[in-house]
Formats: sequence, structure tokens, C-alpha cells
Amino acid sequence: MWQEVEEFKGAEYFHKALFEKLVEESMKNIEMLKNAHAKGLPVPKCHTQERTFNSPKIYSNLSPNDLVLYITRGVNLPPPSGVSPNDLDASIKFEFPFPSSEEPQRDKTGTVKGTSSPEFKEQFRLNISRTHRGFKRVIQSKGIKFEVVHKGGLFKTDKVVGTAQLKLEALENHCDIREIIEVMDGRKATGGKLEVMVKIREPLSGVDLQPTTEKWYVLEPVSSLSPPEKQKEQAPSPRSKPKHESSSRTSHPDNSPPQYNLHSFSLLNYDKERLERKFADYRKNHREPPSDLIHQHREVIHRLQWQKAQLERGSPALLTEYEHVLRRFVQGLSESVKKYSSQGNREAAKDALGRLKMVENELESLKRKRTG
Repeated sequence: MWQEVEEFKGAEYFHKALFEKLVEESMKNIEMLKNAHAKGLPVPKCHTQERTFNSPKIYSNLSPNDLVLYITRGVNLPPPSGVSPNDLDASIKFEFPFPSSEEPQRDKTGTVKGTSSPEFKEQFRLNISRTHRGFKRVIQSKGIKFEVVHKGGLFKTDKVVGTAQLKLEALENHCDIREIIEVMDGRKATGGKLEVMVKIREPLSGVDLQPTTEKWYVLEPVSSLSPPEKQKEQAPSPRSKPKHESSSRTSHPDNSPPQYNLHSFSLLNYDKERLERKFADYRKNHREPPSDLIHQHREVIHRLQWQKAQLERGSPALLTEYEHVLRRFVQGLSESVKKYSSQGNREAAKDALGRLKMVENELESLKRKRTG
């Protein structure tokens, strides 16, 4: 567990603030439960929200100097001349040109007989050096070469019937690559394919983030009075104030969930992605993102989660209000497109037009759901 915690610390900067906020919220919920139990109150009401987190993907079972190659299967591999597909006895040889082209790492699968679509399901652990200049050249321009070999019989040598190559540039930003690559005869496609995969511990630069959606319990605020005290307060008294006066003094608890106005999901997601691209630029330049950027990202995520929780209840009145909100966005963005176009501001007009199309699609989707 502690190893996973340490690995998680390598995630993007902005997630730190988000998770600190979630920890704070969880501690408040724990205190609410404790207080309710101590005062004999019922368990507070709660509802669930779906919250999506971008978690760093990492293969903790691999060392930084491991690259694992999986040769999974072949599909319609070409037989040599004079051999039928059902008589193909295939194996796969590969060459990984590291530490150098003169001293590559080589190996091969076992032979699968009597089929042109063999299942190999073999893996090979190769050595890499993430900071080695030669390794970077392999990643950027060379990759891994494969040969499809038909096993010769008595007095016959093995015959190479096709070649393939797996490019590895994607390892810069991802910790695995799964590809189905073409088997070639020189420059001619044979129609055969080879399914392969590679894994490294973590990307060579940056973090490979994957969205994870969890159901999150949110406690609703409860009165701090115990049942007897509550009854006493509710009992009529000659000195009691009018109900509207007493209620106007009541302030909302600090731990109540934030309230927002309904918005466009597509625009919120667009803003979220735009902010995350900015974070990626900061990370690429090894700089800490400014706090206002972190705050903006956190607010967008909270708004998305809040709105999703509200609309999941499916209240007809709320859905009608949501539709009106989208219609107002369509009207406002249409006017913005006309305004920027008349001013000759092509970039602003293009941005407004892109947002307009997103909201129009969202509105059409909502109308289909409501009429369906």
C-alpha cells in the first residue's frame, strides 16, 4: 500500500489540490457521523454522486529498466509458396536494437503448427535504460522488428514469409502500446497481421492518466440538536418569534455541498480539457501551475459532479430548466458568432461557433431522451 501511495505522488500537480479537498470533505462527514451517534440522532441522510478522477497509470510490478514484449497471435499469416494455410508451422522472431544495432536483443516464440492464425501468447522481458541516448533513438525511429518464420521439414531450412515492425514513439506519453500490425513481404502487404503489446513501468516523459469513476457518498447536513432539544425548540411558546423571523436567522452549515446554477455539460467538459492541456504544458516545462489555475480546474470538476448528481434525480421541472439553460446558451453563442464575424475576429468567431455546435448537440440529445 505504501508503495502505491509513493507512486501516486508522481501524479499531476492539480490532482493534489483536488484530493486534499476530498480528504477535508470526508473528515467532515466522519465528524457528522460521530456527532449524530453521540447525541442519539439517526444516521444522517445521504445520496451518491459519481465522481471521475484522473489516476496515473503505472505497472508497479516492472522495474524502471524493464520492457515487456507480448506476442499474442497471428491472423491470416502468409504461407510460403506451395504450402497451404492449414499447413503453416509458424513462429515469430523479433529483434530489439538496444543497446545497439550491432548488439540487439533477440528471441523467438515457439512454433505453432497447422494454422495460419496461430495463438502464441508469449512474453519476453527486455532490458532498457530510460536515460540512454541510444534507447531514445530506438524509441523515436527504430522500434521492434518481427519476422514470421515457417519451420522447415526434413532437409528443408526455415523460411521467412513476412516481416513487421512495431513503432514505440507512444511510450513517451503512455506506459503500454497494444497494436495489430501489418505483415509485409518487402513493401507489399500480405494481408496477414500480428497482434503485439509492450509495457514499461511508466511513460518516458509525463504521466499516463486514465479516468476512474467512483460512486461517492455525500452526507446531507443534520441539525445539531438532540431529539428532546429539537422537540423543545419546536414547542409553541408565548415568547416565540414569528416563523419567518427565526428561519431568517438560521445560517447554512459550513459542510453543506456547494450550490451552482445549471450549465452546459459540453462546455464544462470543454473548459476542463482546456485547463488540463495547460497543466500538461506546465508539467512539460517542469513548472508548478499557478494556484488560480488549480482552483479553476477544481471548480469545473465540482460543477460537473454537482450537476450530474442533480440531473440523475430526473425531476421534470429540473430537466425543463436545464433545457431552457441550453437554449439560452444557443441564443447567446449564435449572437457571439455574428458579432465576432462582423468585427473580423476570426479566431473568436471560430471558438464561439465550436461551442455553439457542442451545445446544440447537447440540446438535441436532451430532447431525444425526454421524448423517448
